[in-house]
Amino acid sequence: MSVVKEQSFWYRLASGFVIGFGMVVPGVSGGVLAMVLGLYAPIIAAIAKPFANWRENIKFLAPLGMGAAVCLLFLARILEYLFAQHPMATLYFFFGLVIASIPSMVKLANAKGFRLSFLVSLLVGLLTLIMVTGLPRIAGEGSTLTSGVLSAALKGSVLGIGLVIPGLSASFLLIAFGFYEELLRAVVQLDLTVLIPVALGFLPAIVVVSKAMNWLFKRTYGHVSYAIIGLMLGSLWASFPGWPRTAFELVLCLGLFACGVWIASLFIRRQVE
Repeated sequence: MSVVKEQSFWYRLASGFVIGFGMVVPGVSGGVLAMVLGLYAPIIAAIAKPFANWRENIKFLAPLGMGAAVCLLFLARILEYLFAQHPMATLYFFFGLVIASIPSMVKLANAKGFRLSFLVSLLVGLLTLIMVTGLPRIAGEGSTLTSGVLSAALKGSVLGIGLVIPGLSASFLLIAFGFYEELLRAVVQLDLTVLIPVALGFLPAIVVVSKAMNWLFKRTYGHVSYAIIGLMLGSLWASFPGWPRTAFELVLCLGLFACGVWIASLFIRRQVE
């Protein structure tokens, strides 16, 4: 059994809670947070083959799902408030979390050796993320799809793709479809007429994409790992809110950034142990 699977129920529950942030925070990737927590590879492996060793998979995934659900159900309203009132400070916290994890990611990516061609994969990941997150700017506020079950299912699949691929913010993609605020509202109000079709699109998407990522990791580990680092760097570029303009804002942003670095360092240290 892997070290990650041996982590306690409470560790996985808390990790699921953190990953849940990546599902609702624009510019933050749930996949990146899973990488920071050291859970990305085992998560996609479990989802890609859900019926192989299914008891262990359920035992592993259940607390993660519970933690993410708690985050979505009880913090969606708070996140709405934080991003409405303190968007810069909130993003600086997540910047600290992600930036502190990059050296560890590079070390993991080089675990099987380093090639200069890996840098090409990094560049591809970086440029891909920048292009994808440019969609909201290109589409504008008028880019909305016709409402309905099929539309909600499509957006659910977009959410699943954005969650599974590290560095890709599902929320940014949902903004491009004009669906982000509606989804937050549906979570807060537990509107099943929206949430059920979203789930119908979300679940198949994470299984298919997880299978693809699992296959790629086994065959081109170094290239995929560096592409993911590129996606992570791109996510920082895409979500950078600018520099603090007041002394209070500066202290708040730097404090939360340092807090994010500290939390990421704790998780990384735990992985090493």
